[in-house]
Amino acid sequence: MGGDDPQATLGAVAYLQVVDLDTQARLDELSDLFRSCRDSLHELSDSYHWKPASGSPASEDALALPSPDPRIRDPRGKTGHRMIADIVHSFLVMASGHLGGLAGLFSSAEVMLSPPILIRAVIENCAHAVWVLGDDPEEPADHRLARAYLEELLSAEEEKKNAGRMLTKVHPTFMRAEADYKALKAEILARFAGATKADLGDKSLLNQELPRLEDAVVWMYALTKKSGGTIGSEEAMGIYGFLSNMTHPTLYSARDKRLWGVEPFSGNRVAELRIEIDFLEKAARAALAAFYNALTYVNSYFGWPEDLLNDLEARIHAVIPDFFTDVSARMPESSPTRSGE
Repeated sequence: MGGDDPQATLGAVAYLQVVDLDTQARLDELSDLFRSCRDSLHELSDSYHWKPASGSPASEDALALPSPDPRIRDPRGKTGHRMIADIVHSFLVMASGHLGGLAGLFSSAEVMLSPPILIRAVIENCAHAVWVLGDDPEEPADHRLARAYLEELLSAEEEKKNAGRMLTKVHPTFMRAEADYKALKAEILARFAGATKADLGDKSLLNQELPRLEDAVVWMYALTKKSGGTIGSEEAMGIYGFLSNMTHPTLYSARDKRLWGVEPFSGNRVAELRIEIDFLEKAARAALAAFYNALTYVNSYFGWPEDLLNDLEARIHAVIPDFFTDVSARMPESSPTRSGE
């Protein structure tokens, strides 16, 4: 990373897109890993269609949470265990799409400012996928369903709110979104005995509370630490804050990349933007670890064979040999199970 000369006068900023052959080769290798993660999710989906394997935690949830849910007279969409599967799938699809975006940035060497935006998005989506499944092997299946409904509730509320702001309150898109939101709230109140409108306003069901973006990420890293990771809550907040600073308008995130010099022909002061490959590798690891671990967690919950995951692990190991010995980023390999399993 570069640094600022406090005495320098402002001048042109040279945005360096040219990289040496070795650096480009490394960026291409990391780009291929991002695509491999995305492709592994699609291969798992095509192979198992998000159906729980016999004896898996997901299969027990299927017994406890049948779909269609008999407690709901007029379901608005997926219910029961299929709702949980659909939500987890959706979060991982979004994370995998952002990995595809990272692949494009790395292969084109467009890595100066944009990657942290997508890395943050990958981590956030992975954190929410894992949060829905939870970390308590003895909790009732209804708790997972409650967390799934809280995610649905936030999504429906945001859709309604933004449709009303972008369009009008009589626009068909807003009216549909408003009807879906009201139907979802009615479905939740019918499904969960004792739930109130105040609970829904607080995004709370069965003592499950929808976390803020930062809190979900910190929760995921706390789960990692239970299996021997070295990143605690304070450092997790720092990681998330740093990625957020590189996503939102925060001055130091760009200034840290500036290196002042003199243009040899004109003599003008220029600020070159510089970034080191080591920084990019660490950033890539953060995204890869979040997705690989979330995918492993979900695969274990559904009880699917591990051959596709083993293939992905081999690809990652070939490019980053110490990736799986860096326990700071690891999450538990097992998903929620019933007591005694």
